[in-house]
Amino acid sequence: MIAVTREHQDQLGFYNNIEEAAAHIIEVVSGLLQVNTIFVATNDGRTNTILKAFNRQEQLVREGDELPYDISYCSLVGRNTGEPLVIADTAVSSLTADLEVTRVLGSRSFIGLPIILKNGHFYGTICILDHPSYPVSDTDLKTLSAMAVFLAHVVELEHTVTELREAQQILRESHAASEQSSKIKSKLLAMIGQEIKTPMTGIMGMTDLMQDTELSEEQKSYMSIIETSNNSLLNLVTDILDYSKMESGGVSVEAEPFELLPALEEVVNLYGIRHAGGRAVRLDAAPGLPAVVVGDPVKIRDVLIKLLDHASKNARAGDLTLAAVQMADRDHPDVHHIRFAVKAPLITPDKLEFLMEGAGFKADASSVPVYETSLDLAISKKLVDLMEGQIWTESDRQRETDLLFALTLSKYAEAAEAAAVEKHK
Repeated sequence: MIAVTREHQDQLGFYNNIEEAAAHIIEVVSGLLQVNTIFVATNDGRTNTILKAFNRQEQLVREGDELPYDISYCSLVGRNTGEPLVIADTAVSSLTADLEVTRVLGSRSFIGLPIILKNGHFYGTICILDHPSYPVSDTDLKTLSAMAVFLAHVVELEHTVTELREAQQILRESHAASEQSSKIKSKLLAMIGQEIKTPMTGIMGMTDLMQDTELSEEQKSYMSIIETSNNSLLNLVTDILDYSKMESGGVSVEAEPFELLPALEEVVNLYGIRHAGGRAVRLDAAPGLPAVVVGDPVKIRDVLIKLLDHASKNARAGDLTLAAVQMADRDHPDVHHIRFAVKAPLITPDKLEFLMEGAGFKADASSVPVYETSLDLAISKKLVDLMEGQIWTESDRQRETDLLFALTLSKYAEAAEAAAVEKHK
């Protein structure tokens, strides 16, 4: 039985390379199937290389082992037209009885699933070996099939990341104008984002199919982990594309009248839906807030949601508070100065140091701007800048951390009058 810690859950679905993904997949499968040997192998058309392996009792396979293409079980899987290869007894099957590997391993049961990339390329296999008496079930095949699909998508993502790095290197070496480079980068990120979304959608579909089968409670928990990781990655890709779009100047600010308090209540409700069962959010709307203001309600909502997300991920245990107050300004009575704040139990110490080093988003040679420590904060900073506001952080370093931003919003009456004047010009 594998104990799944919070740290382990956070890691599942996010890998630096295929080796790391294969190691996690084998760890999961070894907890679900009580077989002796599980391994992931790559195939380059000439050699099968054992990428990662697990042996429960007998050591049948070792990481790093290489077998010529013509004399390995994995190659037989690749020839099986993409279908699982199930051999009840390798010493009896006509496919394997005469192979040298059978003489070395003896009589075994073998199941192999191909790892097929979207272009049809046979990348490798995920396989299990045991005694011939091992009872192969439909659940075993479905589990291995889901993991093979998952590994195929990880390989695709790794290739995509490599392509992105190469594209970034080309951009760094380019002497094109800054504005043109920004547009090229934005297009590349948009293309890569769509490439990432496509395999992740496939993973989500496979997860849904697996959840419709008869699964144990432990299996359900693993599938839930995969589903959560997929959703997180899709949200991350969306954020990256949004940031790129803002970098290239593809986002404009709207000015329309909206009711302020209902907009804040919508943020609280939306956060509750996205984080069901998580932290609660309390709304603290100060007396004297204007009923209607003129601004961009969508972007204000996005900033508040991202600040709540950031606080939820990095603060200590406890509920959050979304606060809004109107600041007095006798010099500019024709507008509303609204300060918004997300108040959280003290941000964890390592995150707090980054935040406070860049407090006020004023960077010098010795400080790190807060918006460079988090994608949520980076996007929030961009949005607030577009709305010509200010964003900063405050903390007493003992109890609470506040993520704040202030906007100047037009009064509804003045805006309506100005629009009428403009209409009759």
